[in-house]
Amino acid sequence: MSKILSMSSVKNTPTSFDWVKYALWVVLMGLVYYAYWGQRVGLDMTTYQWLVGHWRNISHYSHGPLIPLIAAGLVWWKRQELMTQTIRPQWRGMELVVLAMMLYYAGIKGVEPRTVVISFVVLLYGFVLVLAGRRVFRVLFFPISFLFLMIPLNFLEERVGLPLQHLMAWSSSLVLNVLGIATQRVGTGIYSAVFRFDVAAPCSGIRSLMALTTVTAAYAYVTQHVQWKRWLLFLSAIPLAVLGNMARVISIALVAQAYGQEVSLRAYHDYSGYIVFGVALSLMVFIGWLLDLPYSRIWSHWTKPVSPQGATT
Repeated sequence: MSKILSMSSVKNTPTSFDWVKYALWVVLMGLVYYAYWGQRVGLDMTTYQWLVGHWRNISHYSHGPLIPLIAAGLVWWKRQELMTQTIRPQWRGMELVVLAMMLYYAGIKGVEPRTVVISFVVLLYGFVLVLAGRRVFRVLFFPISFLFLMIPLNFLEERVGLPLQHLMAWSSSLVLNVLGIATQRVGTGIYSAVFRFDVAAPCSGIRSLMALTTVTAAYAYVTQHVQWKRWLLFLSAIPLAVLGNMARVISIALVAQAYGQEVSLRAYHDYSGYIVFGVALSLMVFIGWLLDLPYSRIWSHWTKPVSPQGATT
């Protein structure tokens, strides 16, 4: 009977062949380190330096350094399940390794650091499949995929940011008029008899969307155990970012209406960003709670006929 090798099994007496494997591992890790931490993309910087530079200089990616740490935490959280998986290497994983090498080559030659970072995540997919197999791959698929969220997509600000600004100005003006504050929207500007301000790019929601997608992805993976619920909660980050920023714009307008535009923009504006995440995270938890409700049990309880009082069974 063949033995099943699991993640928890260890070898007590390494052979000469094992030492060769260890040496190959060291060489392989050295090549990966040089490729992503040493090789320059163009003449300016390495891939790692480009990534860290975006995290430091673009405010809506300041959470970037936390993403690898969260991914590592998710692997640790799944450690018990991971240790029970059987190791059955899949050589088809070499297809992903080759794909990663092609992406890496294209990124280096085309001076596209973003493509190089994508190749790193694809390379991790391939390594897990080749070395551990599909069972381990299924466990590690989300933590590895989570790393995609660390890749800056600042080009979206130009394509999505302006439509979001118009949406934010239109929706905020609509709500303010419903509340009895007469306002008029002109482009991305909101005007009333008391205040006049413009919904700038930071208030569009695109920046908070980047951070919210990270939080909702991790929250959905940890709290939900059905795949469609995880996806639904993850995709809810988009409307949550819109609602959070709309609440911020409306609150700025309300403060301006009560205390004047100068107080609203100088004393309150910088602190109003907390409203975005307060509203969005509260709604995220509420949606998660709704997804966890036992609807079938509630429905059967409501539709179950009530027995006549005093009836015998």
